Amino acid sequence: MNLILFREDEPLGALPISDFRAKHILNIIKSSIGDTLDMGVVNSKKGKMTITEISSSHINFSYNLDTESPNLYPITLIIGTPRPPVAKRLLKDLSTAGVKKIIMCATDLGEKTYLTSKLWKDNNFMDYIYDGAAQAESTIIPKVSRFFSLKKALESIPENYNKLAMDNIDPDLNISEYERNNSETVVCIGGERGFSDRERVMLREYGYSIFSLGNRILRTESACHRVLGSLLTTL
Repeated sequence: MNLILFREDEPLGALPISDFRAKHILNIIKSSIGDTLDMGVVNSKKGKMTITEISSSHINFSYNLDTESPNLYPITLIIGTPRPPVAKRLLKDLSTAGVKKIIMCATDLGEKTYLTSKLWKDNNFMDYIYDGAAQAESTIIPKVSRFFSLKKALESIPENYNKLAMDNIDPDLNISEYERNNSETVVCIGGERGFSDRERVMLREYGYSIFSLGNRILRTESACHRVLGSLLTTL
């Protein structure tokens, strides 16, 4: 936790001693009265907090928020929803990496119940988005959406985006040959069993060029990191 991150609706100036951030401050960082730490508010500014009091119930602090976080990268990822443990890691890592939007969707060959797991109830998934932003020392978080079909996910993307899909079967180009020609890019990555033939046809109908990441079959998680690394070199 490189940034003590507060949500937009949280009061500032005190943290309950039972809060996970307070436990991190006291048990991991081992801070004491007078110490200054980095802090920020989601989708707002970041700055410094100084601990003024530690009691049995709260950590009290003064603060000054005066710094803007960098904008997120103009990249949207559409991902065939993986198993919940993998989805948790992806949400955190992609938030840390600074993508603008994450779309999880059901696919023909994927397990549909993954989208109705406990991860997605009561916005539990946002904990991993916040963790990723705190790791990156950023207050700006990606938007997260869910769709119960690939078609609905594709329909949510504006026409003028650069549109890429990752698939080893009959690709148009290797990802190393990609040349960005617009400000926003969307990349579609299949789930654990990839895309169906029907979905490959659909992707091309919606204007997606099919790219390969090589001749190895990658896990969804590995493919996301690999393609994101390639895309960031084009920005």
